[in-house]
Amino acid sequence: MKNGMDFNTEAQVIIDKNNGDPDAVRFIAPLPGGGHVNVTWRDFYSYSSKAALYLSHHGTGQNTKVAVYAKNRIEWPFCLMAIHSCRGVFVPVYHSNTPPEVEYILTHSDTEVLITELDMLPTINKIWSSLPLIKKIILMDATAQLSADLGQLKDKIVFMDDVYAEGEGILRDDPDGFTRLAALITKDDVSAMLYTSGTTGPPKGVVLTYENLYVNAGDWIDVLSPLIPDTKVDLLWLPMSHIFGWGELGLGNTLGFTTYFTTPVAALSDMPIVRPTIFISVPAYWEKLYITANASSPDRNEQIAKLRELTGGRLRFCLSGGAGLKREVKEFFYDAGLLLIEGYGLTECSPTLTMNRKDDFDFDTVGRAFPRVELRLAPDGEILAKGLNIFKEYYKDPAATKEAFDGNGWFKTGDLGEFTERGFLRIKGRKKEIIVTSGGKNISPQLIELRFKDDPYIEHIVVYGDERKYLTALVTLKHDAAADYAKQQGVIFSEFSELVTNDAIIALIRGRVDEVNKTLASFETIKKLYIYEGRLTPEQGFLTPSLKLRRKNIYEAFKDRLDALYLNQ
Repeated sequence: MKNGMDFNTEAQVIIDKNNGDPDAVRFIAPLPGGGHVNVTWRDFYSYSSKAALYLSHHGTGQNTKVAVYAKNRIEWPFCLMAIHSCRGVFVPVYHSNTPPEVEYILTHSDTEVLITELDMLPTINKIWSSLPLIKKIILMDATAQLSADLGQLKDKIVFMDDVYAEGEGILRDDPDGFTRLAALITKDDVSAMLYTSGTTGPPKGVVLTYENLYVNAGDWIDVLSPLIPDTKVDLLWLPMSHIFGWGELGLGNTLGFTTYFTTPVAALSDMPIVRPTIFISVPAYWEKLYITANASSPDRNEQIAKLRELTGGRLRFCLSGGAGLKREVKEFFYDAGLLLIEGYGLTECSPTLTMNRKDDFDFDTVGRAFPRVELRLAPDGEILAKGLNIFKEYYKDPAATKEAFDGNGWFKTGDLGEFTERGFLRIKGRKKEIIVTSGGKNISPQLIELRFKDDPYIEHIVVYGDERKYLTALVTLKHDAAADYAKQQGVIFSEFSELVTNDAIIALIRGRVDEVNKTLASFETIKKLYIYEGRLTPEQGFLTPSLKLRRKNIYEAFKDRLDALYLNQ
């Protein structure tokens, strides 16, 4: 295959020593009690191979579903590699999923082995009676005192240190066992089953083969390798339970990154300390860097100097995904000598379909199709895709699988788009989320909401107005910024809830919305607002684990409040 890759696991890359010095550092991860641990390529191989032999010895083989339900931690890559190396199917579960969501994924996926951590055991205990297929629970923790109320759950639990010890014994008896195990993998083997966010219904299990993933990885490297610096220091905070974070991990294995683990909360504060050359993120973090740098000074050169200070001064490769990023942010980074690359894709596409390039980009678009991807538009503007990277099926859902493709085998992305004269793809919004006003105007709420992405006071804005004469919106505030503004205006308050009905705050938010309204067509403007005192979170069911709006849930929860904005219209 291209780039010297074959249809095998990342573990095979390590076996073949394609990453140079086995004693070079691969991961640097924070320890729970403080400090950091360094893991070399040799360590990575050792831990992964022992875990793989343990899993294989206990019955994990081709198509055995193995779920990982944990926050990012150093054991994640070892376990992921081990699952792949014995031909198991990786089933990630977000640590922020609610107990019903965890139960649904573990039962629907037919998970037999669960890899988790102590913090997640209370959730597992709540739903344990609904998980009869799970034969073994591996705790990433080395060892710990288990709670007495775990009951029968205790009999299924084994600690990670015991996994390594048993795997080491198997390896000692059969030194070539792991190499033989990994060599059995074929391109048609199922690598992973990733569950969609469920923004429009129950999550669906996306079945991805090694061929799907490696074809897409090959395209990724062909297109973006000119931007990868020689010194490859990556700061990884994206959840490895999402294909974006998982892909970043796999890319580091293939290209030889030194990866620092961090958390979503600590990522930006760690940047000037770690001084990464590579940072891959969703738009919110790029926007935060942009806002902070711009607020530091009215002078552009000083703003750029502040950006270098915030990022550590070594940043070279910048990739944004998961949602749209405002042009102003990309232009600011470009002025600072950094090309902030944006692309487009879906989990079903392994995941990338398009990408801007080093010397061929358009900031108003998500770039051109990958080399081994075909794109076209349906008559209604829906983006259709073909290629070896397109998923196999939705697990146990033939009806949804059939519905996902048109009669000619093109995958229906559910997104509306258009091509520029130069062949770049521009996204217009989700097909199922298009608002049709009572006047017959089709409006993408996402494109309007994107204009507020870097607003210093508005955290979320959710546009509403299907079959109505005009648009309204639900607004949530950035609490600290709104409170600071109120104090500057001399507003006296004891609870934040008082601010959302305060005239000064209402005028502030109304003014910010009106500024955006000036850039919109008259039928796209937001006429009225409901300012909500709380926040939209995944735990409430208002955001997906990857922080996308669950629009249907929001509309249902706030229907009365939003409908009231149309009284006496």
